[in-house]
Amino acid sequence: MINFRKILIFLVSINIITMIWWLILIFNTFPKKYYFTDSVSSKYNSAIIVLTGGKGRIQKGIDLYKNNHGSFLFISGVFHESELEIKQQIERQVFNHNCCVVYDKNATSTFENAFEVKNWLVENTEIENLILVSSYYHLPRGYVIFNNIVEKKKIFLSPAEDKIKMDSNLFFHIKLIFLEYFKVIYTIISLI
Repeated sequence: MINFRKILIFLVSINIITMIWWLILIFNTFPKKYYFTDSVSSKYNSAIIVLTGGKGRIQKGIDLYKNNHGSFLFISGVFHESELEIKQQIERQVFNHNCCVVYDKNATSTFENAFEVKNWLVENTEIENLILVSSYYHLPRGYVIFNNIVEKKKIFLSPAEDKIKMDSNLFFHIKLIFLEYFKVIYTIISLI
């Protein structure tokens, strides 16, 4: 006879353990192990990949590009602003960008972002490093997806936020972290 109470306790325990793993991963492991620092890349073999969809991501990519951390700035994904506004924002801040700033607005998911970048890299074989720019909670999932789809490239992560201000809206951040937790679990299972 099946003991549903034991199964429920087991499932709750597994969920608690994986949630603790997720919190350690998002706040401790990823920042220490994978986050971009000034010393990890050279401009000539790196591309800055901005995964649009959140505040500050495009600006962070522009800042990294202006500080010569990549020879290309690739902006991928669904634009909340119009493409013209984004191009004007970049033109105001980055001079001579026509050769080195790439826009691709077809992606509607992180998987599609990775495939766009993979296709672009076919013509840009000199790129060895990718610097992914996204929100802090999205970077672990972005890393898992890019690491599986875009092979043989070293991937660094750069959060759009320099400091996470959880005190302003703690519930909002908790909701994002839990939602992203389930997305990461789904992503890992779907890539198996």
